[in-house]
Amino acid sequence: MRVGIIGQGFAGTALAWRAHWAGHQLYVFDQGLAQSASWVAAGIVNPLVLKRKRLVQEAHAHIAAFSPFYDRVERETGLSVRYSGEIHEVLSDAATENAWASLGAERGFEPFIGPIRSVSDPRIQASATASVHHSARLRAQTYLSASREFFAAQHSVREEVVDSLEYQNGAWRVNDIEDLEVVLLAEGVQARWTHQYFGELPFAPTKGEGLKIRWEGPEVPVALHKNVFLLPDGDGSYQAGSTYAWEGLDEGPTEKARAEILEKLRGWFDQEVEVLDHWTGVRPTMRDRQPVFGWHSELPGLGYLNGLGSRGALTSPLLSDRLWGLHPGRTSQKS
Repeated sequence: MRVGIIGQGFAGTALAWRAHWAGHQLYVFDQGLAQSASWVAAGIVNPLVLKRKRLVQEAHAHIAAFSPFYDRVERETGLSVRYSGEIHEVLSDAATENAWASLGAERGFEPFIGPIRSVSDPRIQASATASVHHSARLRAQTYLSASREFFAAQHSVREEVVDSLEYQNGAWRVNDIEDLEVVLLAEGVQARWTHQYFGELPFAPTKGEGLKIRWEGPEVPVALHKNVFLLPDGDGSYQAGSTYAWEGLDEGPTEKARAEILEKLRGWFDQEVEVLDHWTGVRPTMRDRQPVFGWHSELPGLGYLNGLGSRGALTSPLLSDRLWGLHPGRTSQKS
């Protein structure tokens, strides 16, 4: 089949890989916006909502889909798109240690609750840390860039705004590309064509801001979380953040968010840091926090996937497979 995909964030990229593996001819349309949510994401893959100590919905299914998908991407591109190591929760005191241990006894949590270990780094103001099993971190920019280069070499990537999307004579036309049998919309918060063909999506978009930092002194080798994440990039710099805001989506980086991140970090990490960069992106979050996807009931071959929020690195492999699985004209994926 000839397949067009509009948008190349986490959702669109996963859909494109599924189309490629199924042997389809692929056309990817993406504006290449540097500040789109996926392209500035820290790439956290975590089956737990650490702030609220609850499981991500369908956490077990998402984790099961995660490694096979990215293993295959790495084989295709020849690049490592994941950081090594798990995420570690910083535990402040005996009470938080006991709460963490108690999670391991709750149904569904057992595979993800790692052991509690004492803190050896004097800069970490806490009694212990504990790893989140099956957590990971995607090299988001590497993954998206490598995927784009692969699709450009094997198929077609059009870095352009989609001004025209029409169904004519039993096929779809996107801009000047005709005779597409399938068009998949993965537009994020813009959702121009999704809104036109499927109606308004129940968005509650959230603005996220984060910092790239560094310091003079010993490195922190593992990803840490306590109110904010501290994530090593492997080159002596770190990602710190991020914030959540439902207003000022178009403001760009704010001093308020910068101060909030640094204050939270100083609350448990005693180290003077230098801010190298300050990024922002708007996450395509739904009001109920659940992603949405499906196929048009009347127009053949038109589907969409959206609302992945801050968990696109984790959820896009499974959700892209499910969307393709619902298409009545799909062909089996090649092994």
